[in-house]
This record gives sequence, C-alpha cells and structure tokens, in this order.
Amino acid sequence: MQLTVLTDKMIFSKISALSSNNAKVIVNISIIISPIGTIIAAADNDYLYIVCFEDTKQFENKFKVLAKELSCRFVHEENKILNTLKEELLCYFNGNLKKFSVPLKTLGSDFQKNVWMKLQEIPFGSTYTYSDITKALGRPTTHARAVGSACGANTHLIVTPCHRLISLSSKGGFNSGINRKEWLIEHEKKYANNL
Repeated sequence: MQLTVLTDKMIFSKISALSSNNAKVIVNISIIISPIGTIIAAADNDYLYIVCFEDTKQFENKFKVLAKELSCRFVHEENKILNTLKEELLCYFNGNLKKFSVPLKTLGSDFQKNVWMKLQEIPFGSTYTYSDITKALGRPTTHARAVGSACGANTHLIVTPCHRLISLSSKGGFNSGINRKEWLIEHEKKYANNL
C-alpha cells in the first residue's frame, strides 16, 4: 500500500483562507490519501499540530484556532515533520507501527491535554471506555462525558488514538465518522499480535 499526497488546490485554498492576517509563523500543510479518506496534516519545523480528515467535524475551526494561537500562515509544502508523519502513517496502515513518534504540540485546556496524554497510553489493538480514562485521571466516572468532549477536540486523529475509546454500550462517538472508528479498531486488532 502507498499513501498519495494530493495537490488538491480546493482543499488547500480553503485552509489558506484561514491564515492569520498578521502571520509571523509559517505552518506547512500536507494532503494525504489514506485507505479511509483524505487526511490533512499541519506542522511547522518542530511540531505536528493537526491530523484530521477533510470531513472531520469542526475541520475549519481547528485551523482557525491554530492560525489565531500561532499567528500563522498556511503553505502547501512538505517539511521534515510532515515527511515523518507520512512515513509513520504508511507503516501504521500497513500494520507495521503501533505508536507514532512524530512530535506533537497540543492546544487546549489542562484537562483536555491530560485526556490526550492518557489516550497515548491505550495499547495498540485495545479499547478502553470513557470511564476507564476518568478513573485513570483520578476523576469520578460522572466526568466520562467531559472525556468524550476532550476526544472530540483532539486535533491529532489516529496519532492520538481517540478511536480506541468506546462507551460501555456502543462504539461511542468519533468526529470523523463511526465507520472510520470501526475500521481503525478492526485494523489494529488484525495487526496487534504481529508487532
């Protein structure tokens, strides 16, 4: 399997229009075709800021927030962080990677950041419940909904594996579609014992 980088001007022009008017920083954008849809990634030379699908809920808002926080301008060019991400995504989709190493920068509340760090601890091929994460954070299980909201705000889909989080009675939500979440869970189960 290979991942293809698109030069889709329509997707990039939508993102470019969200650049800060007072841009001081450049953030590079990569558009990647994966087995489950078009992935958009944003990184500067030090950190990966966004990995999402083009139809992810709040797609444009994620880039608006980043543009405001960093006072950045988006350019459609590769850099070493995006190249590392592409290599790791290729390995992941081929079943040869359990954990991503690309450096991440998260923008969110302390609670959200704590949830995202706990998500990184869920083993490849496993699923936890929202209640499991609340307990791991030392919070009452009544905070499970807040954990779900933090997952919805995750800007590093697949890399920060919120797809591994399910509810007790269902697969739970996923801001890029339940079908993708199910695909990712099954994909990881298929390769869990091979790595």
